[in-house]
This record gives sequence, C-alpha cells and structure tokens, in this order.
Amino acid sequence: FEKLVANVYIVAVEKQKNQSDTQNHCLKIVNSAEETYRDVTSSASGLLDLVQTDLGTLNKLWLAALQDFALLTLPSEYALQLPAEGGTFYTAETIENARPHYYNSWALILYATALWLTSTGFIVVDPDEGVTNLSRPVTPTTMCQDSSTRPLVKSPEDVNTDRFHLILGISVEFLCSPRSDAAMENIIACLHALQALFDVPWPRSKIGGDQLGVELLNVLHRLILTRESPDIQLAALEVVRLILFAAQEHVKEKRRSAEEKETLPEYGEGKDTGGLVPGKSLVFATLELCVCILVRQLPQLNPKLTCSPVFQSGKHLLLSEDGSRLVAAALVILSDVPAICSPEGSVSVLPTILYLIIGVLKETAVKVQDGQLPLTVAASLQALKGLLSSPMARAEKSRTAWTDLLRSALCDLIPTVHMRKLDEVSLLTAITVFVMSTSPEVTTLECLQKRCIEKFKVTLDSKDPLVQRKCYQLLHSIFQHPNKTVSYPYIHSLAPSIVGKLQETEKAKPENAAELKVIQEGIKVVTALTATAEEEHRAHLVACLLPILISFLLDENALVSATNSAKNLHEFALQNLMQIGPQYSSVFKKLMASSPTMKARLESAVKGNQESIKVKTAKHAKNPGKSSSIQLKTNFL
Repeated sequence: FEKLVANVYIVAVEKQKNQSDTQNHCLKIVNSAEETYRDVTSSASGLLDLVQTDLGTLNKLWLAALQDFALLTLPSEYALQLPAEGGTFYTAETIENARPHYYNSWALILYATALWLTSTGFIVVDPDEGVTNLSRPVTPTTMCQDSSTRPLVKSPEDVNTDRFHLILGISVEFLCSPRSDAAMENIIACLHALQALFDVPWPRSKIGGDQLGVELLNVLHRLILTRESPDIQLAALEVVRLILFAAQEHVKEKRRSAEEKETLPEYGEGKDTGGLVPGKSLVFATLELCVCILVRQLPQLNPKLTCSPVFQSGKHLLLSEDGSRLVAAALVILSDVPAICSPEGSVSVLPTILYLIIGVLKETAVKVQDGQLPLTVAASLQALKGLLSSPMARAEKSRTAWTDLLRSALCDLIPTVHMRKLDEVSLLTAITVFVMSTSPEVTTLECLQKRCIEKFKVTLDSKDPLVQRKCYQLLHSIFQHPNKTVSYPYIHSLAPSIVGKLQETEKAKPENAAELKVIQEGIKVVTALTATAEEEHRAHLVACLLPILISFLLDENALVSATNSAKNLHEFALQNLMQIGPQYSSVFKKLMASSPTMKARLESAVKGNQESIKVKTAKHAKNPGKSSSIQLKTNFL
C-alpha cells in the first residue's frame, strides 16, 4: 500500500512540476490547447489531492518503512543489532517473510520521502517528532514498549539530520554495489531521490564542505562505469551538478565570512599551492567523472588514442541524441569547477578544462545542412563563456597565469576555423566568446588579434549566405565592445569590407530570403557602427550609408512588379532612412542637395509608401470586424 501511495505522490509532484515549467514557457496557448492545459492542471491537482490531506501521516509511515529497510539490509554479521521486538511493520517472527516486500517497495518510498522533505524545505517538524525516533507511528510492535525504552527528546535539527542520513545512507549503500539484476527503475528512483534531497539549501549545507561529497562522487563515478543506460548516467550527472553547487555555496559563504572579519585566507581547493589530493579532493573527483563521460562518448579526446589510425584520418564521429545530452551535461559541470577552487587551484585545473571544452567543440562542430547548432556545440560555447567569465581570470593571484593559458587556448582554436568539414560559424562564435568574455589583455595581443581578424575577413567572402549573415552578427557584437583597444582594430580592418559589399548589392539585388537577410544584417552593423562612432568619423559613415539605403528604394511602378525580396528590402531601407534622416539631418540635407537623383528617388518612395498606407487604411475601414478579430489575436499572442 505504501508503495502505491508513494507512486501516486511521485507522479502528482512530477506532473505539477512539469506543468509549472510548461506554464512559464507557454503563456501564449489559445482555444483547444488552452483546454488541454487546463485538463493537465486539474489532473495533477486531482492526484495530489488524493494524498495531500494524509501527507502528515504518510511521511511518518514512509520514514518508518525506510528505517525498517535500512535495518533489514544490514550484513549478516550485524544481525544481533536488529531490534529484538522487530520493526515498525514486521515482528521478529515475520522478518524473512517481510524482506521481499521491503525490497520491492523501498525505492519509490525513498523518492517520495525525499520529495516530501524537499517540499517542506526541511523546516517543518511535527511537534511530536522531538520525542520519537524519525517519527515512528504507533504500531502493534511498539504499543507495548515501556516509556523507559523510548528514545530521548530530539531537537528539530537532530530530527532532520537523522532523516538526511537515513535517505543518504540507503542511497549510497544501494548505489555502491547494485546487483546486476537490480531494476533500472530502482537505480533511477534512488538518483532522483538524491536530486530532490539536494534541491534545497539545508541538505546541501551538510555536504558542501564535507568529505561526504567526495565519497558520493566516487560512488556515482563507479555507477557510471558499470551502467551503460543514458538515463542512469544523466540522472547521476544531475546529482554531481547539485553536489558541486553545494560546494560553491559553502566556499562563497566562507569567503563572505572572511571578508566581514577582514581576514583573507585562501578558501577553495588548492589553497596556496594549487595541489589537489586524489581521494580527498572534490575537484579531482568531479574532473575524473566528467572525463569518464566525455572520453566514452568522444574517445578522440583521450591524448593516448590520438595516434590511432582511426583518429588520424580526421573523421568526426556523430554522437547520438543521448550521447550529445551526456556530453552537454558534463560540460555544464566542468565550467563550474573553478568556482570551488582557490586562485592557485584554479590555475591547476584550467588547462584540463580548456582542453576538454575546446576539444568537444572541435570534434562536434561539423557542418549540418539545416544550419542548426548541435547541442554539444551550444553546450561547449556556453561552458566556454562561463569559464572565461570566471572571477579567477581577474583575481590578483591567478590573473597572469589565466591570461597566458587563455591565449594559448585561443591560439589552438584559431587554425581550426576554416578546416575542411568543420563549421566555421561555430568556431568563429568561439573566438567571439573569447573576445567578448575575457579581459582585453587576452585578445589584444597584436599577433593574436591579427589572426582573429583575418579569419573574419575570409569568412566575409563566403559564398554561403547563412555563413555571411552569422559573420555579420558576430562582428556586430565585437564592434559594440566597450573597450576601444578591442573593437577598433576589428572596425578599421573589417568595416570597409562590409560597406563595400553593401555597395555591390546596388547592382545585384537579393534573389531570395537568405540573401535579403545578409543585406539586412550588413545594414544593421553599419547603422550600429554609425551610432557608436566618434564625431569626426560619424558624418563619413552616414554619407556612405545613406546612398546605399536609397539605392534599395523602388518607385511606385517598380514596386508593383518587384519580387518579395526586393519589396522587403525596399521597406527595410525606407524604415532605416526615416530613423537616420532626423538623427543626422545636416549630413542628410547636404547629400540631398548634392544629388537631385537620390532626392527624387527618395521622394518617389515616400510618396508610394504613403499611397500604400492609404489603400490599407481604406481596406480596414470596409472590414472593421475582421480587422478587430485579427488585432485581438495579435495582441493576445
């Protein structure tokens, strides 16, 4: 019965959580979809209502059942330690008959208990629990106990500590050596219980600065080595992420306390020497586990295998969907490792982390037809950005070493940009992440900066519209960099090329949507550059941009027979002219006065646009009902 109720509670809580996530991302649901959403909501609420009123009693029964199970799983040499009178739900005479029932039910009960404790945040304690051990309910085996045999009064902290160690102890004991016939559902339920346990601050505070975290990581590492199931490995990686987060909270609190006391000891692993002790280091255990995941999915990351003929051929292996998810999860964890290190410790682990993140990027950034970014590439870029933004990159004791190592990593990345079969956009994005996320001294080294600029210059000449458009977008970001020593060399070297390409489109108009988007991105780059340029250069840029925009305009007659791409470009150019004209009126008037042809073209386009607006207004006036309906939908979405 307890297993059935536990399962109902688990399903109800998971549905409610999924429903909450869906609600956050799907606020634009209408009509039948809205009814479906309400059905899901009521279904989750209905399930939870089945058990909600009895949760106070149920959690006591679940905790008691878990304590029974913990006792029954003790090795035979500890048999004498079992209570002579039996447990909560069995007697000494029925112990053997009871074992199968416990083995069949414990995993779901464990998960349900962890979910319930998470929902209370480990802060709700029954007033009667202080005088009982884990809140055991009155049962036939406990009714006749003498008051002298009852446990001593416990504080709420002690009660919660007992609960924490009960759930953690059962989980670790099972995960340490799950039998080969252990059901996958039990392993996953156990890992989900740990996820729920570490989802609230109080339990995390118990492992954040404790050797217990290292031991748990070693258990999870062994589990990943022995179980090939992607679901099990992904669940284990989520527990690893939460353990690392707990350690981050612990280190952050220690540093905050030190600042208040005006003492500055080096908190974090590595301390003053940067040394990490295997078996005692949380950082070392985390790296071991992540390397295990990455090398199993991408063996070519192992330096010992790079001499193999398979990997010398330069072939890039495509990962499965599950493999990609595992690699992405490991990269998220890796980027957070320096946060629990001292400055010296972060220097020790940085080369390994950079090698793995950039290695995954180089091995999986293959060209795909639809232009979509593979999950592993997106995760690599996100991890790289998180790593490069680390405070350790700017800390006084580690800044110099980080700068040298980051330069080295960038140096290794640059030659891969235009390698055959690799996606230059992904690799250029990685270079942009370096430029935008590191301190200027990393990327403004002249030889490095010139090589980066050269890669962008080559990519601007690509015949692929998608590649060219992405290149414009990346340069748009770099041109906006607040530090002039970073942005100006790129602007001086590449802005003339962009303007020149836009001028070339005066003769060859876009033939499709892809080419149109390239021109639009180019205009956006030059427009943004005009806004941020110094006063003495701004007039020149405006004088270059205005003729380009006017060349895209169509007169009233040409507009009727123009292609969709030409019409869209006309409208885009006209909108930009309406914004730029008033902003830079003196340059605008001077240009119009010097070129009657451009002035006539602009006036004709404005007149045609006004006529088009009048026609649309007239149509709307004839069909107010239809217009009102469309407007309502647009506003709702």
